[in-house]
Amino acid sequence: MPGQPSHSSIGPLLRLAFYGLAVSLALIHVFITFRGLNSADGMEQAQVAREMARGHFFQTKVIRPYAWARLIDAGKDPLPAAMPDITQAPLQPLLWAPIFKLLDRHQIYAPGKTSSIYLLDRAIACIGVTGFLLTLLWTHGVARRLFDESVAGVTVLALVFCEPLWELSVSGSPVALLLPLFALAFRLYVSAVQGGQGSTPRLLALGLVCALMVLTQWMAVWLVLGLILAVAMGLPGRRWQAALVAALPAAALALWGAWTMQRCGDPLGGAKTLFQAQLLGGDAQALQRQFSVAMPPVAFDDLLRKLGLNWKEQFGSLYAHLGYVLPALFFLAALLHRFRRPETQAIRFGLGLVFLCTLIGMGLLGLPDGAEDDATLYPVLIPAMTAFGAAMMALLWTRLQPAGGQLWSVRGYAVIAVAVSALPMLVQMPTHLKMGLTMAGRFFPHWPPYVPERVAVVRKLLEPGEVVFADAPWFVAWYADTPAVWLPNKRSDFTLMKDKLEAREAKVAGVVVTPVSARVNYLGDAFNGSYREWPDLIFRGPMIAFDKEFLPRPDFPYNIAIPLLAVPVGEKESLSLLMTFYTDKVRTPKD
Repeated sequence: MPGQPSHSSIGPLLRLAFYGLAVSLALIHVFITFRGLNSADGMEQAQVAREMARGHFFQTKVIRPYAWARLIDAGKDPLPAAMPDITQAPLQPLLWAPIFKLLDRHQIYAPGKTSSIYLLDRAIACIGVTGFLLTLLWTHGVARRLFDESVAGVTVLALVFCEPLWELSVSGSPVALLLPLFALAFRLYVSAVQGGQGSTPRLLALGLVCALMVLTQWMAVWLVLGLILAVAMGLPGRRWQAALVAALPAAALALWGAWTMQRCGDPLGGAKTLFQAQLLGGDAQALQRQFSVAMPPVAFDDLLRKLGLNWKEQFGSLYAHLGYVLPALFFLAALLHRFRRPETQAIRFGLGLVFLCTLIGMGLLGLPDGAEDDATLYPVLIPAMTAFGAAMMALLWTRLQPAGGQLWSVRGYAVIAVAVSALPMLVQMPTHLKMGLTMAGRFFPHWPPYVPERVAVVRKLLEPGEVVFADAPWFVAWYADTPAVWLPNKRSDFTLMKDKLEAREAKVAGVVVTPVSARVNYLGDAFNGSYREWPDLIFRGPMIAFDKEFLPRPDFPYNIAIPLLAVPVGEKESLSLLMTFYTDKVRTPKD
Protein backbone atom coordinates (compact mmCIF):
# COMPACT_ATOMS: atom_id res chain seq x y z
CA MET A 1 0.00 0.00 0.00
CA PRO A 2 1.28 3.49 -0.79
CA GLY A 3 2.34 5.35 2.31
CA GLN A 4 3.53 2.14 3.99
CA PRO A 5 7.02 0.87 3.29
CA SER A 6 7.27 -2.60 1.87
CA HIS A 7 10.04 -5.10 2.35
CA SER A 8 9.25 -6.91 -0.86
CA SER A 9 11.95 -6.98 -3.46
CA ILE A 10 12.21 -7.40 -7.19
CA GLY A 11 13.92 -10.54 -8.41
CA PRO A 12 17.54 -10.13 -9.52
CA LEU A 13 16.72 -11.10 -13.11
CA LEU A 14 13.93 -8.54 -13.35
CA ARG A 15 16.15 -5.85 -11.85
CA LEU A 16 18.95 -6.77 -14.25
CA ALA A 17 16.49 -6.60 -17.17
CA PHE A 18 15.45 -3.10 -16.15
CA TYR A 19 19.05 -1.89 -15.87
CA GLY A 20 19.74 -3.43 -19.27
CA LEU A 21 16.75 -1.61 -20.74
CA ALA A 22 17.82 1.75 -19.31
CA VAL A 23 21.41 1.38 -20.52
CA SER A 24 20.21 0.22 -23.95
CA LEU A 25 18.01 3.29 -24.32
CA ALA A 26 20.94 5.46 -23.26
CA LEU A 27 23.16 3.90 -25.94
CA ILE A 28 20.43 4.30 -28.56
CA HIS A 29 20.00 8.01 -27.80
CA VAL A 30 23.75 8.65 -27.91
CA PHE A 31 24.92 6.48 -30.81
CA ILE A 32 21.90 5.85 -33.07
CA THR A 33 19.27 8.59 -32.85
CA PHE A 34 21.55 11.43 -31.72
CA ARG A 35 21.35 14.53 -33.96
CA GLY A 36 23.68 16.88 -32.12
CA LEU A 37 23.04 19.59 -29.55
CA ASN A 38 19.87 21.66 -29.79
CA SER A 39 20.23 23.87 -26.72
CA ALA A 40 21.41 27.46 -27.21
CA ASP A 41 22.79 27.66 -23.67
CA GLY A 42 24.36 24.23 -24.15
CA MET A 43 26.23 25.34 -27.27
CA GLU A 44 27.38 28.56 -25.60
CA GLN A 45 28.62 26.77 -22.50
CA ALA A 46 30.27 24.13 -24.68
CA GLN A 47 32.36 26.69 -26.54
CA VAL A 48 33.33 28.25 -23.19
CA ALA A 49 34.47 24.78 -22.07
CA ARG A 50 36.43 24.35 -25.29
CA GLU A 51 38.20 27.65 -24.69
CA MET A 52 39.01 26.50 -21.15
CA ALA A 53 40.45 23.26 -22.57
CA ARG A 54 42.70 25.46 -24.71
CA GLY A 55 43.93 27.33 -21.64
CA HIS A 56 41.66 30.39 -21.97
CA PHE A 57 39.95 30.48 -18.59
CA PHE A 58 36.28 31.52 -18.89
CA GLN A 59 36.64 33.19 -22.26
CA THR A 60 33.88 33.11 -24.85
CA LYS A 61 33.47 33.60 -28.58
CA VAL A 62 29.80 34.53 -28.11
CA ILE A 63 29.71 38.32 -27.82
CA ARG A 64 26.45 39.51 -26.27
CA PRO A 65 25.87 43.25 -26.78
CA TYR A 66 24.78 43.86 -23.17
CA ALA A 67 27.71 41.92 -21.71
CA TRP A 68 30.14 43.78 -23.98
CA ALA A 69 28.61 47.12 -22.97
CA ARG A 70 28.97 46.07 -19.32
CA LEU A 71 32.69 45.40 -19.84
CA ILE A 72 33.18 48.74 -21.62
CA ASP A 73 31.32 50.54 -18.82
CA ALA A 74 33.78 48.98 -16.36
CA GLY A 75 36.71 50.45 -18.30
CA LYS A 76 37.61 47.21 -20.07
CA ASP A 77 37.55 46.71 -23.82
CA PRO A 78 38.84 43.20 -24.56
CA LEU A 79 39.67 41.79 -27.95
CA PRO A 80 36.81 39.87 -29.64
CA ALA A 81 38.89 36.69 -29.60
CA ALA A 82 39.54 37.07 -25.84
CA MET A 83 36.14 38.16 -24.54
CA PRO A 84 35.59 37.27 -20.85
CA ASP A 85 32.44 35.27 -20.21
CA ILE A 86 30.33 37.09 -17.60
CA THR A 87 26.93 35.58 -18.45
CA GLN A 88 26.88 31.79 -18.26
CA ALA A 89 26.81 29.70 -15.08
CA PRO A 90 30.22 28.04 -14.53
CA LEU A 91 29.61 24.46 -13.38
CA GLN A 92 28.81 22.75 -16.68
CA PRO A 93 31.77 24.27 -18.58
CA LEU A 94 34.04 23.25 -15.69
CA LEU A 95 32.69 19.70 -15.96
CA TRP A 96 33.14 19.50 -19.73
CA ALA A 97 36.54 21.20 -20.06
CA PRO A 98 38.72 18.26 -18.84
CA ILE A 99 36.90 15.90 -21.21
CA PHE A 100 37.41 18.31 -24.12
CA LYS A 101 41.09 18.47 -23.17
CA LEU A 102 41.34 14.69 -23.53
CA LEU A 103 39.75 15.03 -26.98
CA ASP A 104 42.17 17.80 -27.94
CA ARG A 105 42.71 16.70 -31.55
CA HIS A 106 38.95 16.59 -32.17
CA GLN A 107 38.20 20.15 -31.02
CA ILE A 108 37.90 21.52 -34.56
CA TYR A 109 34.59 20.45 -36.05
CA ALA A 110 35.27 18.86 -39.45
CA PRO A 111 32.22 16.96 -40.76
CA GLY A 112 33.28 14.03 -42.90
CA LYS A 113 31.67 11.89 -45.56
CA THR A 114 30.63 9.21 -43.09
CA SER A 115 29.48 11.35 -40.17
CA SER A 116 28.34 14.91 -39.60
CA ILE A 117 28.11 14.54 -35.82
CA TYR A 118 30.61 16.60 -33.84
CA LEU A 119 32.54 14.26 -31.56
CA LEU A 120 32.37 16.76 -28.69
CA ASP A 121 28.58 16.82 -29.10
CA ARG A 122 28.52 13.08 -28.58
CA ALA A 123 30.76 13.39 -25.53
CA ILE A 124 28.29 15.88 -24.04
CA ALA A 125 25.44 13.48 -24.79
CA CYS A 126 27.28 10.68 -22.97
CA ILE A 127 27.59 12.87 -19.88
CA GLY A 128 23.91 13.80 -20.12
CA VAL A 129 22.57 10.25 -20.28
CA THR A 130 24.87 9.23 -17.43
CA GLY A 131 23.25 11.96 -15.36
CA PHE A 132 19.79 10.71 -16.32
CA LEU A 133 20.69 7.15 -15.32
CA LEU A 134 21.80 8.48 -11.93
CA THR A 135 18.49 10.35 -11.71
CA LEU A 136 16.63 7.06 -12.20
CA LEU A 137 18.75 5.37 -9.54
CA TRP A 138 18.24 8.08 -6.92
CA THR A 139 14.54 8.48 -7.69
CA HIS A 140 13.99 4.74 -7.34
CA GLY A 141 15.63 4.84 -3.92
CA VAL A 142 13.44 7.74 -2.79
CA ALA A 143 10.25 6.06 -4.01
CA ARG A 144 11.13 2.86 -2.14
CA ARG A 145 11.72 4.80 1.08
CA LEU A 146 8.51 6.78 0.78
CA PHE A 147 6.19 4.07 -0.53
CA ASP A 148 6.93 0.52 -1.66
CA GLU A 149 8.68 -1.49 -4.34
CA SER A 150 5.62 -1.48 -6.60
CA VAL A 151 5.28 2.31 -6.67
CA ALA A 152 9.06 2.66 -7.10
CA GLY A 153 8.95 0.31 -10.08
CA VAL A 154 6.12 2.23 -11.76
CA THR A 155 7.97 5.50 -11.12
CA VAL A 156 11.21 4.49 -12.81
CA LEU A 157 9.44 2.69 -15.66
CA ALA A 158 7.39 5.80 -16.46
CA LEU A 159 10.60 7.85 -16.39
CA VAL A 160 12.70 5.45 -18.44
CA PHE A 161 10.09 5.55 -21.22
CA CYS A 162 9.83 9.36 -21.10
CA GLU A 163 11.19 10.47 -24.47
CA PRO A 164 11.30 14.22 -23.60
CA LEU A 165 13.65 13.51 -20.67
CA TRP A 166 15.97 11.48 -22.90
CA GLU A 167 15.97 14.29 -25.48
CA LEU A 168 16.74 16.79 -22.72
CA SER A 169 19.63 14.65 -21.51
CA VAL A 170 21.40 14.72 -24.88
CA SER A 171 20.54 18.36 -25.69
CA GLY A 172 23.46 19.91 -23.79
CA SER A 173 21.09 22.14 -21.81
CA PRO A 174 22.17 22.99 -18.24
CA VAL A 175 18.74 21.73 -17.19
CA ALA A 176 20.04 18.23 -18.05
CA LEU A 177 22.67 18.62 -15.32
CA LEU A 178 20.06 19.95 -12.91
CA LEU A 179 18.13 16.67 -13.29
CA PRO A 180 20.57 14.46 -11.31
CA LEU A 181 21.51 17.29 -8.97
CA PHE A 182 17.91 17.88 -7.91
CA ALA A 183 17.27 14.12 -7.69
CA LEU A 184 20.22 13.86 -5.31
CA ALA A 185 19.06 16.94 -3.38
CA PHE A 186 15.57 15.50 -3.01
CA ARG A 187 16.97 12.19 -1.81
CA LEU A 188 19.05 14.00 0.83
CA TYR A 189 15.99 16.01 1.88
CA VAL A 190 13.90 12.82 2.25
CA SER A 191 16.70 11.20 4.23
CA ALA A 192 16.96 14.25 6.50
CA VAL A 193 13.21 14.32 7.20
CA GLN A 194 13.19 10.61 7.98
CA GLY A 195 16.52 10.65 9.83
CA GLY A 196 15.42 12.49 12.97
CA GLN A 197 18.09 13.99 15.18
CA GLY A 198 21.08 12.74 13.17
CA SER A 199 20.29 14.61 9.95
CA THR A 200 22.80 17.48 10.19
CA PRO A 201 25.40 15.81 7.90
CA ARG A 202 22.65 15.16 5.34
CA LEU A 203 21.59 18.80 5.46
CA LEU A 204 25.18 19.91 4.96
CA ALA A 205 25.34 17.63 1.92
CA LEU A 206 22.02 19.09 0.76
CA GLY A 207 23.46 22.60 1.04
CA LEU A 208 26.47 21.54 -1.04
CA VAL A 209 24.22 20.11 -3.78
CA CYS A 210 22.16 23.32 -3.70
CA ALA A 211 25.37 25.30 -4.23
CA LEU A 212 26.13 23.17 -7.29
CA MET A 213 22.60 23.75 -8.58
CA VAL A 214 22.82 27.55 -8.49
CA LEU A 215 26.17 27.35 -10.28
CA THR A 216 24.59 25.22 -13.01
CA GLN A 217 21.68 27.45 -14.03
CA TRP A 218 20.94 30.87 -12.55
CA MET A 219 17.19 30.22 -12.45
CA ALA A 220 17.88 27.31 -10.10
CA VAL A 221 17.76 29.85 -7.26
CA TRP A 222 14.00 29.24 -7.32
CA LEU A 223 14.52 25.50 -6.78
CA VAL A 224 16.98 26.19 -3.97
CA LEU A 225 14.58 28.67 -2.37
CA GLY A 226 11.89 25.99 -2.42
CA LEU A 227 14.21 23.44 -0.81
CA ILE A 228 15.20 25.90 1.92
CA LEU A 229 11.53 26.58 2.69
CA ALA A 230 10.87 22.82 2.65
CA VAL A 231 13.61 22.26 5.23
CA ALA A 232 12.37 25.14 7.39
CA MET A 233 8.77 23.90 7.38
CA GLY A 234 9.39 20.15 7.16
CA LEU A 235 11.69 19.87 10.15
CA PRO A 236 9.72 21.41 13.04
CA GLY A 237 11.73 22.67 15.97
CA ARG A 238 14.96 22.72 13.96
CA ARG A 239 14.35 25.51 11.47
CA TRP A 240 17.80 26.91 12.13
CA GLN A 241 19.07 24.12 9.91
CA ALA A 242 17.39 25.82 6.95
CA ALA A 243 19.99 28.54 7.43
CA LEU A 244 22.63 25.80 7.30
CA VAL A 245 21.28 24.64 3.93
CA ALA A 246 21.06 28.24 2.65
CA ALA A 247 24.61 29.15 3.70
CA LEU A 248 26.45 27.08 1.10
CA PRO A 249 24.57 28.25 -2.03
CA ALA A 250 24.71 31.81 -0.68
CA ALA A 251 28.48 31.48 -0.25
CA ALA A 252 28.84 30.01 -3.75
CA LEU A 253 26.88 32.90 -5.29
CA ALA A 254 28.88 35.43 -3.24
CA LEU A 255 32.20 33.99 -4.41
CA TRP A 256 31.10 33.90 -8.04
CA GLY A 257 29.69 37.43 -7.68
CA ALA A 258 33.05 38.64 -6.36
CA TRP A 259 34.78 36.98 -9.33
CA THR A 260 32.34 38.59 -11.78
CA MET A 261 32.67 41.94 -10.01
CA GLN A 262 36.41 41.84 -10.55
CA ARG A 263 35.89 41.14 -14.26
CA CYS A 264 33.17 43.65 -15.15
CA GLY A 265 32.32 45.81 -12.13
CA ASP A 266 28.93 44.18 -11.48
CA PRO A 267 28.42 41.04 -9.34
CA LEU A 268 25.64 39.79 -11.63
CA GLY A 269 27.54 40.45 -14.84
CA GLY A 270 25.72 39.67 -18.06
CA ALA A 271 23.28 37.43 -16.18
CA LYS A 272 21.75 40.57 -14.67
CA THR A 273 19.34 40.74 -17.59
CA LEU A 274 17.93 37.32 -16.66
CA PHE A 275 16.79 38.67 -13.29
CA GLN A 276 15.75 42.05 -14.69
CA ALA A 277 13.56 40.28 -17.24
CA GLN A 278 11.54 38.86 -14.35
CA LEU A 279 10.66 42.40 -13.27
CA LEU A 280 10.09 43.89 -16.73
CA GLY A 281 7.60 43.34 -19.50
CA GLY A 282 10.18 42.15 -22.04
CA ASP A 283 12.26 39.00 -22.23
CA ALA A 284 15.90 38.35 -21.38
CA GLN A 285 16.99 37.97 -25.01
CA ALA A 286 15.78 41.45 -25.95
CA LEU A 287 17.73 42.89 -23.00
CA GLN A 288 20.84 40.90 -23.93
CA ARG A 289 20.76 42.30 -27.47
CA GLN A 290 20.89 45.96 -26.48
CA PHE A 291 24.30 47.63 -26.57
CA SER A 292 23.68 49.54 -23.36
CA VAL A 293 23.61 48.94 -19.62
CA ALA A 294 20.56 51.19 -19.11
CA MET A 295 17.34 49.42 -18.14
CA PRO A 296 13.72 50.59 -18.37
CA PRO A 297 11.85 51.22 -15.08
CA VAL A 298 9.73 48.52 -13.46
CA ALA A 299 5.96 48.86 -13.96
CA PHE A 300 4.23 46.70 -11.37
CA ASP A 301 0.87 46.69 -13.15
CA ASP A 302 2.57 45.31 -16.26
CA LEU A 303 4.43 42.85 -14.05
CA LEU A 304 1.19 41.37 -12.68
CA ARG A 305 -0.27 41.20 -16.17
CA LYS A 306 2.87 39.44 -17.41
CA LEU A 307 2.69 36.95 -14.53
CA GLY A 308 -0.94 36.15 -15.30
CA LEU A 309 -0.35 35.71 -19.03
CA ASN A 310 2.68 33.49 -18.47
CA TRP A 311 0.80 31.32 -16.00
CA LYS A 312 -2.11 31.03 -18.41
CA GLU A 313 0.23 29.80 -21.13
CA GLN A 314 2.18 27.45 -18.86
CA PHE A 315 -0.88 25.96 -17.16
CA GLY A 316 -2.42 25.34 -20.57
CA SER A 317 0.57 23.22 -21.57
CA LEU A 318 1.50 21.84 -18.15
CA TYR A 319 1.32 18.23 -19.34
CA ALA A 320 3.92 19.02 -22.02
CA HIS A 321 6.09 20.81 -19.44
CA LEU A 322 5.93 17.65 -17.32
CA GLY A 323 7.27 15.55 -20.18
CA TYR A 324 3.92 13.83 -20.89
CA VAL A 325 4.56 11.66 -17.81
CA LEU A 326 1.09 10.76 -16.57
CA PRO A 327 2.00 10.05 -12.91
CA ALA A 328 3.72 13.47 -12.64
CA LEU A 329 0.40 15.10 -13.44
CA PHE A 330 -1.24 13.17 -10.59
CA PHE A 331 1.11 14.89 -8.15
CA LEU A 332 -1.37 17.76 -8.11
CA ALA A 333 -3.99 15.33 -6.78
CA ALA A 334 -1.47 13.96 -4.26
CA LEU A 335 -1.20 17.46 -2.77
CA LEU A 336 -4.83 17.06 -1.60
CA HIS A 337 -4.38 13.60 -0.08
CA ARG A 338 -3.44 12.91 3.54
CA PHE A 339 -0.82 10.16 3.60
CA ARG A 340 -0.60 7.90 6.63
CA ARG A 341 2.99 8.58 7.58
CA PRO A 342 3.74 12.11 8.88
CA GLU A 343 7.17 12.04 7.19
CA THR A 344 5.56 11.42 3.81
CA GLN A 345 3.12 14.25 4.52
CA ALA A 346 5.99 16.62 5.30
CA ILE A 347 7.98 15.59 2.22
CA ARG A 348 4.97 15.97 -0.05
CA PHE A 349 4.37 19.45 1.39
CA GLY A 350 8.05 20.30 0.88
CA LEU A 351 7.93 19.22 -2.76
CA GLY A 352 4.78 21.31 -3.14
CA LEU A 353 6.72 24.35 -1.90
CA VAL A 354 9.46 23.69 -4.47
CA PHE A 355 6.81 23.39 -7.18
CA LEU A 356 5.21 26.66 -6.03
CA CYS A 357 8.53 28.51 -6.12
CA THR A 358 9.15 27.12 -9.60
CA LEU A 359 5.73 28.34 -10.73
CA ILE A 360 6.50 31.83 -9.46
CA GLY A 361 9.94 31.92 -11.11
CA MET A 362 8.72 30.58 -14.44
CA GLY A 363 5.73 32.91 -14.35
CA LEU A 364 7.90 35.97 -13.77
CA LEU A 365 10.43 34.99 -16.42
CA GLY A 366 8.21 33.52 -19.12
CA LEU A 367 9.20 30.68 -21.43
CA PRO A 368 9.17 31.86 -25.07
CA ASP A 369 10.18 28.42 -26.36
CA GLY A 370 7.67 26.56 -24.18
CA ALA A 371 8.67 23.15 -22.85
CA GLU A 372 11.96 23.29 -24.81
CA ASP A 373 13.08 26.62 -23.33
CA ASP A 374 16.56 26.54 -21.79
CA ALA A 375 15.29 28.35 -18.69
CA THR A 376 12.46 25.95 -17.85
CA LEU A 377 12.73 24.19 -14.49
CA TYR A 378 9.63 22.00 -14.74
CA PRO A 379 11.52 18.95 -16.13
CA VAL A 380 13.78 18.97 -13.06
CA LEU A 381 10.75 18.25 -10.85
CA ILE A 382 9.34 15.43 -13.00
CA PRO A 383 11.09 12.48 -11.23
CA ALA A 384 10.08 13.54 -7.70
CA MET A 385 6.54 14.42 -8.81
CA THR A 386 6.25 11.07 -10.59
CA ALA A 387 6.95 9.17 -7.37
CA PHE A 388 4.08 10.86 -5.53
CA GLY A 389 1.86 10.72 -8.60
CA ALA A 390 2.39 6.98 -9.00
CA ALA A 391 1.48 6.47 -5.35
CA MET A 392 -1.68 8.53 -5.83
CA MET A 393 -2.65 6.52 -8.91
CA ALA A 394 -2.18 3.29 -6.95
CA LEU A 395 -4.40 4.61 -4.16
CA LEU A 396 -7.16 5.73 -6.52
CA TRP A 397 -6.99 2.41 -8.38
CA THR A 398 -7.59 0.41 -5.21
CA ARG A 399 -10.58 2.59 -4.37
CA LEU A 400 -12.05 2.17 -7.85
CA GLN A 401 -11.93 -1.64 -7.40
CA PRO A 402 -11.88 -2.33 -11.15
CA ALA A 403 -13.25 -5.62 -12.43
CA GLY A 404 -10.96 -8.05 -14.22
CA GLY A 405 -8.28 -10.53 -13.42
CA GLN A 406 -5.94 -10.38 -10.47
CA LEU A 407 -3.20 -8.66 -12.45
CA TRP A 408 -5.50 -5.92 -13.82
CA SER A 409 -7.26 -5.26 -10.54
CA VAL A 410 -3.94 -4.87 -8.71
CA ARG A 411 -1.52 -3.54 -11.34
CA GLY A 412 -3.82 -1.93 -13.89
CA TYR A 413 -2.80 1.57 -12.83
CA ALA A 414 0.84 0.68 -13.57
CA VAL A 415 -0.04 -0.43 -17.10
CA ILE A 416 -1.93 2.82 -17.73
CA ALA A 417 0.77 5.02 -16.18
CA VAL A 418 3.62 3.47 -18.16
CA ALA A 419 1.72 3.05 -21.45
CA VAL A 420 0.47 6.64 -21.58
CA SER A 421 3.87 8.05 -20.54
CA ALA A 422 5.57 5.96 -23.24
CA LEU A 423 3.37 7.27 -26.09
CA PRO A 424 5.85 9.93 -27.33
CA MET A 425 8.63 7.33 -27.42
CA LEU A 426 6.42 4.76 -29.18
CA VAL A 427 5.51 7.34 -31.82
CA GLN A 428 9.02 8.74 -32.44
CA MET A 429 11.44 5.91 -31.69
CA PRO A 430 10.67 3.59 -34.66
CA THR A 431 11.19 6.38 -37.21
CA HIS A 432 14.28 7.71 -35.49
CA LEU A 433 15.75 4.21 -35.16
CA LYS A 434 15.18 3.51 -38.83
CA MET A 435 16.78 6.79 -39.89
CA GLY A 436 19.65 6.41 -37.43
CA LEU A 437 20.48 2.87 -38.54
CA THR A 438 20.21 3.58 -42.26
CA MET A 439 21.84 7.03 -42.32
CA ALA A 440 24.38 6.35 -39.55
CA GLY A 441 26.33 9.56 -38.86
CA ARG A 442 24.44 11.50 -41.54
CA PHE A 443 21.27 11.60 -39.42
CA PHE A 444 19.18 14.71 -40.13
CA PRO A 445 20.05 17.50 -37.66
CA HIS A 446 17.79 19.77 -35.61
CA TRP A 447 16.47 21.69 -38.58
CA PRO A 448 15.07 24.26 -38.27
CA PRO A 449 17.06 26.12 -37.07
CA TYR A 450 20.38 24.22 -36.86
CA VAL A 451 22.50 22.40 -39.49
CA PRO A 452 26.03 22.24 -38.02
CA GLU A 453 27.91 21.05 -41.11
CA ARG A 454 26.63 24.00 -43.16
CA VAL A 455 27.58 26.72 -40.68
CA ALA A 456 31.03 25.15 -40.27
CA VAL A 457 31.81 26.49 -43.75
CA VAL A 458 31.87 30.03 -42.34
CA ARG A 459 35.20 29.38 -40.62
CA LYS A 460 36.75 28.52 -44.00
CA LEU A 461 35.43 31.74 -45.54
CA LEU A 462 36.99 34.13 -43.02
CA GLU A 463 40.37 35.82 -42.98
CA PRO A 464 42.44 35.89 -39.77
CA GLY A 465 41.08 38.45 -37.29
CA GLU A 466 37.61 38.62 -38.83
CA VAL A 467 34.42 38.24 -36.82
CA VAL A 468 30.78 37.88 -37.82
CA PHE A 469 27.42 39.03 -36.52
CA ALA A 470 24.72 36.37 -36.21
CA ASP A 471 21.17 35.84 -35.00
CA ALA A 472 22.38 32.59 -33.37
CA PRO A 473 25.93 33.40 -32.21
CA TRP A 474 26.09 30.33 -29.93
CA PHE A 475 25.55 28.13 -33.01
CA VAL A 476 28.22 29.91 -35.09
CA ALA A 477 30.76 30.09 -32.25
CA TRP A 478 30.40 26.40 -31.36
CA TYR A 479 30.47 24.80 -34.80
CA ALA A 480 32.41 27.41 -36.84
CA ASP A 481 34.80 28.15 -33.95
CA THR A 482 34.85 31.87 -34.70
CA PRO A 483 33.87 34.97 -32.66
CA ALA A 484 30.21 35.77 -33.27
CA VAL A 485 28.41 38.93 -32.13
CA TRP A 486 24.69 38.69 -31.39
CA LEU A 487 22.79 40.84 -33.90
CA PRO A 488 21.58 43.82 -31.81
CA ASN A 489 18.04 45.14 -31.58
CA LYS A 490 18.88 48.42 -33.31
CA ARG A 491 20.77 49.04 -36.52
CA SER A 492 22.37 52.08 -34.87
CA ASP A 493 23.91 49.74 -32.27
CA PHE A 494 25.25 47.61 -35.12
CA THR A 495 27.18 50.61 -36.43
CA LEU A 496 28.56 51.44 -32.98
CA MET A 497 29.65 47.86 -32.38
CA LYS A 498 31.21 47.60 -35.83
CA ASP A 499 33.24 50.74 -35.15
CA LYS A 500 34.34 49.37 -31.77
CA LEU A 501 35.47 46.10 -33.36
CA GLU A 502 37.41 47.87 -36.10
CA ALA A 503 39.07 50.06 -33.48
CA ARG A 504 40.33 46.83 -31.92
CA GLU A 505 41.69 45.73 -35.33
CA ALA A 506 38.94 43.15 -35.83
CA LYS A 507 37.22 43.37 -39.19
CA VAL A 508 33.51 42.49 -39.51
CA ALA A 509 33.14 39.92 -42.29
CA GLY A 510 29.34 39.90 -42.45
CA VAL A 511 26.16 38.54 -40.91
CA VAL A 512 25.02 34.91 -40.57
CA VAL A 513 21.23 34.59 -40.66
CA THR A 514 19.39 31.39 -39.66
CA PRO A 515 15.71 30.57 -39.10
CA VAL A 516 16.13 31.75 -35.48
CA SER A 517 15.33 35.34 -36.48
CA ALA A 518 12.51 34.29 -38.84
CA ARG A 519 10.72 32.10 -36.28
CA VAL A 520 7.42 33.93 -35.69
CA ASN A 521 3.81 32.87 -35.16
CA TYR A 522 2.47 35.28 -37.76
CA LEU A 523 4.19 37.01 -40.68
CA GLY A 524 3.42 40.43 -39.23
CA ASP A 525 5.39 39.55 -36.10
CA ALA A 526 8.60 39.84 -38.13
CA PHE A 527 7.95 43.58 -38.49
CA ASN A 528 7.18 44.30 -34.83
CA GLY A 529 9.19 41.59 -33.06
CA SER A 530 12.72 41.61 -31.69
CA TYR A 531 14.30 41.54 -35.19
CA ARG A 532 11.99 44.16 -36.67
CA GLU A 533 14.87 46.40 -37.81
CA TRP A 534 16.41 43.59 -39.92
CA PRO A 535 13.69 42.58 -42.44
CA ASP A 536 16.12 42.83 -45.36
CA LEU A 537 18.33 40.11 -43.85
CA ILE A 538 15.43 37.91 -42.75
CA PHE A 539 13.37 37.98 -45.96
CA ARG A 540 16.00 38.41 -48.66
CA GLY A 541 17.10 34.77 -48.69
CA PRO A 542 13.60 33.24 -49.02
CA MET A 543 12.52 35.90 -51.55
CA ILE A 544 15.42 35.07 -53.89
CA ALA A 545 13.59 31.85 -54.74
CA PHE A 546 10.85 33.90 -56.39
CA ASP A 547 13.27 36.19 -58.26
CA LYS A 548 12.17 39.05 -56.00
CA GLU A 549 15.17 40.89 -54.67
CA PHE A 550 14.73 42.30 -51.16
CA LEU A 551 17.45 44.91 -51.34
CA PRO A 552 19.41 45.82 -48.22
CA ARG A 553 19.69 49.42 -47.11
CA PRO A 554 22.10 51.53 -49.19
CA ASP A 555 24.41 52.12 -46.24
CA PHE A 556 24.62 48.41 -45.38
CA PRO A 557 27.82 47.02 -46.94
CA TYR A 558 27.09 43.30 -46.58
CA ASN A 559 24.92 42.67 -49.62
CA ILE A 560 26.58 39.59 -51.17
CA ALA A 561 24.57 36.52 -50.19
CA ILE A 562 26.50 33.26 -49.77
CA PRO A 563 24.01 30.41 -49.31
CA LEU A 564 24.70 28.06 -46.42
CA LEU A 565 21.46 26.10 -46.80
CA ALA A 566 19.16 26.38 -49.81
CA VAL A 567 16.02 24.39 -50.65
CA PRO A 568 14.07 24.26 -53.93
CA VAL A 569 10.67 25.95 -54.10
CA GLY A 570 8.26 24.61 -56.70
CA GLU A 571 9.12 23.65 -60.28
CA LYS A 572 9.69 27.09 -61.80
CA GLU A 573 11.09 28.92 -58.82
CA SER A 574 14.74 29.04 -57.80
CA LEU A 575 16.35 28.13 -54.48
CA SER A 576 15.22 29.62 -51.18
CA LEU A 577 18.19 30.59 -48.98
CA LEU A 578 17.10 29.62 -45.47
CA MET A 579 20.56 29.98 -43.94
CA THR A 580 22.71 32.71 -45.44
CA PHE A 581 26.04 34.44 -44.89
CA TYR A 582 25.76 38.08 -46.01
CA THR A 583 29.22 39.47 -46.66
CA ASP A 584 31.00 42.34 -48.39
CA LYS A 585 32.97 40.48 -51.07
CA VAL A 586 33.16 37.24 -52.97
CA ARG A 587 34.75 34.59 -50.79
CA THR A 588 36.01 31.08 -51.45
CA PRO A 589 36.49 28.37 -48.80
CA LYS A 590 40.04 27.78 -47.58
CA ASP A 591 41.41 24.45 -46.51
